[in-house]
Amino acid sequence: ATLFRVTAGMAASDGSAMLKKKVWAVVGNHGKNPVVGQLTERLRSHGKEVFRVNPYNKPPAEFSSLKDLPEPESVECVDLVVNPTMGMDVVDQMAALGIRNLFVQPGAGSKELSSRCEELGIAVHEGCVLVELPAGRL
Repeated sequence: ATLFRVTAGMAASDGSAMLKKKVWAVVGNHGKNPVVGQLTERLRSHGKEVFRVNPYNKPPAEFSSLKDLPEPESVECVDLVVNPTMGMDVVDQMAALGIRNLFVQPGAGSKELSSRCEELGIAVHEGCVLVELPAGRL
């Protein structure tokens, strides 16, 4: 089951609105967690531009933070695949860069993370891109 949480100050989204966004950053351990690569490829198979961000600073990700992206303000949605503690740093980066949509993969969310997003006006959807975005092109 997909969790969906929207609170005052946040844009409502059931995930489908986020999945229509064209420019994504997948934040996770791209070299260690195979799911991170699968998420990246699924999004790209739907014609999305995807930046690979690895806060663990290991290849094959191109960037170690959202701040390092060439045009971070162009990112419309972040797909979070890191532990909730590291996710708090990502959320703070998002707020500073004006990125307002966070797709939280299973295991990456927490009450604290959701509360921080609410404080910062960031829409949150807890779900799985691999489940909600079918294989193949839209």
